[in-house]
Amino acid sequence: MLSRLSEDEKLKLISLSLLLILGLLAFCAIDTVQAMRSFQRQYNEVKMGDVSTVHPWMTVHVISHVYNVPESYLGHQLTISSPDQLRHSTLYEIASRKRQPVARVVHTVQQAILVYRKDHSSALFVPVSLLFIHIEPFLPLSGGADG
Repeated sequence: MLSRLSEDEKLKLISLSLLLILGLLAFCAIDTVQAMRSFQRQYNEVKMGDVSTVHPWMTVHVISHVYNVPESYLGHQLTISSPDQLRHSTLYEIASRKRQPVARVVHTVQQAILVYRKDHSSALFVPVSLLFIHIEPFLPLSGGADG
């Protein structure tokens, strides 16, 4: 098929293909930047101890570590006594076992964290790094040579 096309038609076809590839590249770049900014926002919220960042995929062990609340305290609030279940089960799995909506279990954990902080206000909340690489936010480049 390509052998029957004139040089002009081949050039147009290659140009169109190149434009499609560049469009796809731009789309992927924009999507990547948006994902990175979303990650940075969520990471900052977690560092600040925002309980709205508790999600159903998290285990009680991870929540305990991130929000500096004892696992046993969270387990008591969720009426779970099995250390294995606390360490390895996600909130989604816990909700499924208890036949409760996931949102209720997440809300219970969020409230437990807030109550624990209120009751133990002398123990300051120390944000945890989560072992993620810290990515600095995009900063506009200055026009001067000094930076």
